[in-house]
Amino acid sequence: METPSFFERIIVVTNYITFGLVGFAYLIINAIRGGRMTTFLQYHIFQSFFLVMFYWLLSVFISLIAQVLSFIPFINILILKILFFFNNPIFFGHYSLVSGTVSLIIVYLVLTSIQGQYSYIPWVSDVIKRAVH
Repeated sequence: METPSFFERIIVVTNYITFGLVGFAYLIINAIRGGRMTTFLQYHIFQSFFLVMFYWLLSVFISLIAQVLSFIPFINILILKILFFFNNPIFFGHYSLVSGTVSLIIVYLVLTSIQGQYSYIPWVSDVIKRAVH
């Protein structure tokens, strides 16, 4: 495989930082221009889309389950404590367990893409590799 250009790396890094917005804009611009995207760009742009959609769907699912369980006496207190534990800022006074994990994943994705590597997240990257190649 070719090493990605500096421009491709910048697109991918900004794509991860903006949760896929730059990648979406690049896909539209590239389609209008009729250009061809490299495998590196496709892999990282689609991986960011997949991760954002997965995170959103998981958040909606957990929210719905928490709302349904909140009507059950005694379980509603347990659900409230669990949600509080995962969303309470504990790292440096700003990051909860959820936001800290998301931030670490983004840092990993940015660092590997700036080096021109294909970052690997179990199951997600396997799905993206099958779709891109």
